[in-house]
Amino acid sequence: MSDEVDDVDGVDRVDDVDDRGSDDQEEEEESSGLPEWFEQGILAPFEAGVASVFLLHGDVHGLVANPDAEEEPEKAFLPLRAFLERIFDSAELVAFYDVAAGIGCLKPAMEKRLLDLTRPAAERYVSSDPVAAARQSLAAKRGLPKEPEAALPILENALKAMKRVAVVIESAHFVAPTISAGIPLPAVERATVQRIVNWARDGQVRERRNMVLLVTDQAAKVNGELRVADCGIPVVFIPKPAQDERVAFLMARMDDEVPEGFDVQAFARASQGMSLRQLQEVLSKAEEAGEELGPEFVKGRKKEILNAEYGDVMEVVDPVRGLDDIGGNAHIKAYFAQVLEAIRKGDSRLVPMGVTLMGPPGTGKSAIVEALAKEAGFNFVKTRNVRSMWVGESEARMEKLLNGLRSLAPVVVMNDEADLAEAGRDGPKGDSGVSERLMKMWMELLADPRIRGQILVINCTNRPDRIDPALKRSGRSDERILMPLPSSSERAAILALMFKRHAIAHDLQDFAPYADATEGQSGADLEKVVLGAWRVAREKGRAAVDGHCLSASIADFIPSASRAEIDAMTIAGLAECSSKRLLPPEVEEMVLGIRERGLVKDLDEIVSRLAERGIVAPEDFRPKATGQSRLN
Repeated sequence: MSDEVDDVDGVDRVDDVDDRGSDDQEEEEESSGLPEWFEQGILAPFEAGVASVFLLHGDVHGLVANPDAEEEPEKAFLPLRAFLERIFDSAELVAFYDVAAGIGCLKPAMEKRLLDLTRPAAERYVSSDPVAAARQSLAAKRGLPKEPEAALPILENALKAMKRVAVVIESAHFVAPTISAGIPLPAVERATVQRIVNWARDGQVRERRNMVLLVTDQAAKVNGELRVADCGIPVVFIPKPAQDERVAFLMARMDDEVPEGFDVQAFARASQGMSLRQLQEVLSKAEEAGEELGPEFVKGRKKEILNAEYGDVMEVVDPVRGLDDIGGNAHIKAYFAQVLEAIRKGDSRLVPMGVTLMGPPGTGKSAIVEALAKEAGFNFVKTRNVRSMWVGESEARMEKLLNGLRSLAPVVVMNDEADLAEAGRDGPKGDSGVSERLMKMWMELLADPRIRGQILVINCTNRPDRIDPALKRSGRSDERILMPLPSSSERAAILALMFKRHAIAHDLQDFAPYADATEGQSGADLEKVVLGAWRVAREKGRAAVDGHCLSASIADFIPSASRAEIDAMTIAGLAECSSKRLLPPEVEEMVLGIRERGLVKDLDEIVSRLAERGIVAPEDFRPKATGQSRLN
């Protein structure tokens, strides 16, 4: 059959782009009407003759700009399948396949041609034998099979016998699913994976200008053999729509007539991270409810929609407090104020690739991250544990997290309890390499220079010594900052701030005496003390907190962490600090206090390392006379 097919230079819309002249090429490419992921990820390698099979993942359930929008103004944006139908509308054969619906062709004549190609030549003619004719009729009624082991060979026949064939395998993860290391792949699935690999490596498939698209929402769900570099299958990511695409979608929905007072750009910015289908849902619900459209409306709906989409890997949060709502840590707030200024000026060189905040619980690490997100005007998310007991699910969740972060950029990411999620590589795993693969995926994001100023990951940890060194190095976490327990003056400021934050009436003028009485308490502890003072006041029938109420609450409070634990966390954080200007102002007094208490194991060795790195002055920590312990 292939000898009878005219030789043309591409698959439908691919031909159209290929036939363009070389003059003013850049302007022509901009007016092609094709999205960048298709032009650069699929068209370029296809036209270069280096690939014919592609794995598409990402926003595959979203909407795509219609390349024929001028002829179809009422359909400016289309689902992916409808977009591909238009891209391949003049190919000799266009077949879509999924395990539920089986093979479906773009046109009835194409299905007949596929059936004719599949049946032996002797069966293509109606037999004069009534029994044979009946069998032929029954076979024809059955149509094309649905099972991959039967359907894929039929598609292969077309790829090998015809030219200008386009095959789209939807939900490819059901056809060639991933499998855990060490577990043998079933024979049927092995054959399926090898068949697709053979297509990718078959020079004749490329020469015949045939194309195969494997479509899935997450590449990690597809068998790893189809994702390795030497397989010959480029992995193409379909991103969530950019700002200009969301603006174009909004304008199309409004028929280019913007209501008075409606800021299209502000609305589009507020919808960052949403797909066009999700944005369409927001607009439809607003119309049904008669709600006035605006950035605040879409932000509220966005949080609900994105948490439903990404809730298993991260939480989208609305930050409510800024830097002025945080007591103490003046030098750290000043540093983040500089980062904010760089963000406002667009100078990404002054924005760190990442930050690790270290110190005991309750010292304000989470509050600093939230404040940074609020004042930068960035999206704010908190990561969740991506690990799962199911085969391949952990990698799929990590991929989902990374793609979600890229879609939400600019975004501040709080990676809480980083020491638990990112333990060192040398520890025992027993998970067939899952931990290493997850860490590799995460480290690749953190080291990607393109995320600077767009995805700011801030790790929060009590035990930085348990985090893999590769994750703490400069270029992934440019700054490592200790947030210790507050000093006496900071505790006084925090007490005053907590009364203001919770709108608690009081007649206190000087918080210094109470700050002295709360030595060793964190900011979170002080908040609990203030709320406890209000409880005491109400129990005594008073409308405001006085000194007796506050003293009673201080006396009643029991710290959750022991002094030994706090000292160990503090000294571990000091040992990891990356900048002298960001050290606590009272760092040497802090170390001397830890030394005097003598609760930390191997403190002499740790202090020696601090002195070597210039964190403390060596002369202040000289060994005492022979026979005396430095901890006595």
